[in-house]
Amino acid sequence: MLRRIILATDFSTRSDRLLLRSKLIARETGAEIVLVHVVDDQQPERLLAPAMMEARALLCETANTLREEDGLTATFTVKASDISAGILAAADEAEADLIMLGSPRNRAFGTFPGRTVERVLRGAAKPILIALTPPTAPYGRSLLAMDFDDASQAAARAALSLGIFDRLQVTIMHAVDPVAEGHLRRSLVGEDAIASYRTDQRESASLQLKEEVEGLGLPSASTRAVTMIGSPARTILEAAKAEGAELVIMGTSQRKGLARILIGSVAADMIRDSERDLLIVPVD
Repeated sequence: MLRRIILATDFSTRSDRLLLRSKLIARETGAEIVLVHVVDDQQPERLLAPAMMEARALLCETANTLREEDGLTATFTVKASDISAGILAAADEAEADLIMLGSPRNRAFGTFPGRTVERVLRGAAKPILIALTPPTAPYGRSLLAMDFDDASQAAARAALSLGIFDRLQVTIMHAVDPVAEGHLRRSLVGEDAIASYRTDQRESASLQLKEEVEGLGLPSASTRAVTMIGSPARTILEAAKAEGAELVIMGTSQRKGLARILIGSVAADMIRDSERDLLIVPVD
């Protein structure tokens, strides 16, 4: 059940879109919206105090509007901290069920689009909704990307526990990456053999996907499963477009030690290239 949402705002246009999406979700679920703004604590005290005061005034005004004009439950908090650490601290203190972030500023550049998004993904214990598109209506269709691993199963369970699937048509898809196809082509086997290999891979994955779906207990009346051939990120994006999904749900692994510098490359590709909102569930 979705009880409390942390909405991280920097008072930009991107955050305005995020606020609109949070209102749509809160109206459907009855969840409380907790607005959070993080002020960089590395600046001089003479600048920090006025920035904190201004942020509190803006958030107080927004929370009042949400309560009085939208009829929603809303509170706010201001943190002086590193941005990602402040968001995570606010989420922990509020016992939030969902963290909402806006579109990263630099989606088109770098190996991982958005330092704040990356760091929150690395440290979060709860699902993160990244609003990449301007909201026009509540979500109607979603796509759940399954990869037969712990992260995918956690993403499905998290969406179920939040009630995400209660109001959505759900397409569950698996991308089959035929890794041996390159070897077959280098071996100069015929196209018929390659086509047969692809068919076998797809049929095997389809059977496994069916078992996964049945095991998760997803609502069968609004769920269908598809298996597609191709690299994960590109295939997920193509499937989301073909299915008309406004929300893509996926898991990503939080790695230990030095590998924590990087989060899953599929998640990075999706944040950079997706034209749909993303619900990403981090798994340690």
